[in-house]
Amino acid sequence: MHVLHSPIGGKNRLVAVTILVVSILAGPVLAEVDRSVYMTTDELKPGMKGYGKTVMSGTTIETFNVEVLSVMHNAFYAKQDIILIRCSGLNLEYSGIIGGMSGSPCYIRDEQGRERLIGAIAYGWTFNKDPICGVQPIAQMLDVANVRKPKPDSRPSGDSQPASQASGAPRGGGIPLEDWLRRSAGEPIPANCRLSILNSPSESPPPAGTVPPVTSEGLRPLEIPLMMSSLSQESMAFLGNWFKRHGLTPLAAGGVPSAKKDAVAGKVQLEPGSSLCVALVSGDIFIDAVGTCTAVIGDRVLGFGHQLMGAGPVEYPLATGFIHTVIPSVMRSNKLGGTLEVVGTLWGDEATAVFGTVGRLPTLVPMEVVVNDLRGRQAFQYKVVHENESTGAFLTACLMESIYTHHDLPIDHTVRHTVEVDFGDLGTYTSSNVSSQSGVREAAVDLMYPVETLLNPPLVQKARVRKVRAEITIEDKARRATIYHASLPKTVYRPGETVTATVRWSHYRKEPLYTYESYSLKLPDDIPDGDYELVLCSGSGHLASLKSEKPHLFRAETLSEALAAFNLIGRFGGDVLYMRLNLKQGGIACKRLEMPDLPASRRKILSDTKLASDLSPYTEALVAEHRTDFVVVGRHALPIRVRRHPDP
Repeated sequence: MHVLHSPIGGKNRLVAVTILVVSILAGPVLAEVDRSVYMTTDELKPGMKGYGKTVMSGTTIETFNVEVLSVMHNAFYAKQDIILIRCSGLNLEYSGIIGGMSGSPCYIRDEQGRERLIGAIAYGWTFNKDPICGVQPIAQMLDVANVRKPKPDSRPSGDSQPASQASGAPRGGGIPLEDWLRRSAGEPIPANCRLSILNSPSESPPPAGTVPPVTSEGLRPLEIPLMMSSLSQESMAFLGNWFKRHGLTPLAAGGVPSAKKDAVAGKVQLEPGSSLCVALVSGDIFIDAVGTCTAVIGDRVLGFGHQLMGAGPVEYPLATGFIHTVIPSVMRSNKLGGTLEVVGTLWGDEATAVFGTVGRLPTLVPMEVVVNDLRGRQAFQYKVVHENESTGAFLTACLMESIYTHHDLPIDHTVRHTVEVDFGDLGTYTSSNVSSQSGVREAAVDLMYPVETLLNPPLVQKARVRKVRAEITIEDKARRATIYHASLPKTVYRPGETVTATVRWSHYRKEPLYTYESYSLKLPDDIPDGDYELVLCSGSGHLASLKSEKPHLFRAETLSEALAAFNLIGRFGGDVLYMRLNLKQGGIACKRLEMPDLPASRRKILSDTKLASDLSPYTEALVAEHRTDFVVVGRHALPIRVRRHPDP
């Protein structure tokens, strides 16, 4: 052990060491503020006046007047102050504080006549009569640049430590997939989708199209207007809750014309008061978060004065922006605008500011969506930001808007989809299915939830999406039938016999309304005598039974196992009738390794070993798959009895 000698002696040395240790344990602290450039809250007094900067039209930075009203200590989050100001000019007396002004820098003239930055417009009220707002103090914004650093150039996908070690997996080896999904989804999966088997029994999906109410009372961060191509009702019904949960306001707007972008490319730079945009989605639709740049220090940029989505470390495209106009509103006025040119990367998204650097550009997720409909074959191209909590939702928005780009689905429709998500070294997720009379919800669920789950696992390392492709085929005809009734010619069978069931189908909007079809399942030669239940069901019904019989297939302790579970679910189509006979026999699964017909003595040995926590019982089922030309709905069970020797 080395001892550092210092002229500081006795009690003074102890105090110095204590201060050093406390400072290390305390972590990052606010950087020293240059008071010749910035003015801190302790210097502000009511009545002090100055000005702010923002863009109201085009790229021209304009000024408005500000007057300090007060400083509120510990006002929003712990140890964070807010400066209350009154604004005037630029027609703010009429429009009020405008969505898109977040980050607008405010300056106060001190007694020496210096114009010093106090912070950025960041907080407000809904329905307030006067243009009064809250300013995020600059010292609280500068701290974000101290703790958020650019990420490495590449972060490959891969497995991390086992989930059973990371978070205490329950008996059976690994964490149930529904727990993986619940961690990321935030709400139950819509009913009648295959992945809804991962909902907990107590969970029920919200009614279609419902959105949580918006609280309008009290001071809160200004909502960032999310400029985007106008979303269809179907998209908003599916994604509306997600937008509200993240505090984002979707605002239908048009992007900046290519001619305008070409004319100003390279001429507009990020500077205090200029528009600061985050290009979340680009390509054949766009989604841009629009705010204002607060400060530029070398190649470092601060803006917004509050969070975008509050994700902490991020990798967003940082861009210059253009404002079409301002739309005044009694509820909330907003700027209309969009991205001009991506010039760097946003690295930090925190409660007090967003932080980025000019220069290096982020890695985005390329996506292709192919739609086959009455117009023929159309291909759409997108680039989507890679962020754990939002990539799945933005990819889904691109998928759905490609489908609804010209019109809604036909009243009677059948949708076939294939989704492929390349996770790099981790592997590829593939899901195909067909649905009818349910919009594109099945395709949206198959894309969004596996991506969100693998990007937000209960592990140290996360997956990373390399690219996405989806193909959708839309047919203007309903292909859907319900199992109305099923019957057997007899109820007693011998081992090795074929069981043939006749199903009466009730078709949706088809003549004839009812049809009859026969389907067969061959019994094994060695099936034990006994009473059984023959179940005829849809793909979702088959998956629900499989999950009950072999729960180990729906548990995972690595990213690879979770990906395998999602790929398993993606194999079972909606246009298949499944005949199932649970055989009441099985074995023990050690993690995913199945050990059938173990003698009781070996089961006892295994249960006494260190592997006991990884063991779970399972049962086998005899399954026959029968392809249909329609989507199967419903379930019907028929009792049968197996007898090797007929009863006398």
